[in-house]
Amino acid sequence: MAHHSKIYTPKKEEEYIAPFGPVMGYKKMSPSFLRKMNELMSPDLEDWSDSLVGKVKQELRFSEEIEKLWLNEFSHFIGRFHNYVEYRHSFGRDKLDTENNNYGIQIASGWFVRQFENEYNPLHIHTGSRMSCVGYLALPKGIDKEWEEDYKDHHPANGHIQFVHGTPSGYSQTNFMVKPQVGDFYIFPAELFHCVYPFKTKGERRSFSVNFSFVEVPKEKTVDK
Repeated sequence: MAHHSKIYTPKKEEEYIAPFGPVMGYKKMSPSFLRKMNELMSPDLEDWSDSLVGKVKQELRFSEEIEKLWLNEFSHFIGRFHNYVEYRHSFGRDKLDTENNNYGIQIASGWFVRQFENEYNPLHIHTGSRMSCVGYLALPKGIDKEWEEDYKDHHPANGHIQFVHGTPSGYSQTNFMVKPQVGDFYIFPAELFHCVYPFKTKGERRSFSVNFSFVEVPKEKTVDK
C-alpha cells in the first residue's frame, strides 16, 4: 500500500468532501448464512465472557468451523470495503494492487453475544486487530412494541448500538446510532468507540463480533533464466 502524503486537488466546479473520520461498511447477510450461524450457536462453545467487557449472559467463542463460515460469507465484501477506503482516503489515488500483492483476512477472534433484558455492553473499543464487526442473528419477540414507545422519546436508545468518534464541533458528527435488525452486518475500525444499551423486552438479542485484519502480502517474483 502507498504511504505517500494524500494531497487533494479539486476535479469539479463543486465538490463535497469528507477528508476526516472513520469509515464504516454495511451488508445484508445471506439467509443461508443467517440460518447456519443460528444453528451453530451452542452453549457448549467456549465461554469467553471473562475476556470481554459485556455485561451480558454469554459471549461464546467461535469454533474453526464458524470462522470458516464467516470468511466465506464476508471476505469479498471486506476486500471491496478496504479498496473503497483506500481510494477515498487517498482522494482517488490508491487502490488494491492485485498485480503485485495477494490479499487476505486474518481473524484474531470471533464470538457470539447473547444479551437479554436489562443487560448491556459498556462503551469500549476492540484490540488486537485493525477491524471489527457486528452482525445481528435474533431479536426478542415483541421488541418492536418497546421500540414504538421508546421512539416517542427525544433520544431513543433501547437495545441499540451507538458508535462514537471525535469532539463535537460545527458541521461535524460525533455519534452514530444503529437500530439492530436481523440480517444486518456492519464493519468498522477496531478502535472506534461503541456501546450497546439495555432493553426491557424478555428474550434474546443475539449478535456476533469478529476482530480481524485485512492483510497484504507481496507476490513472489519469478526470475526468468
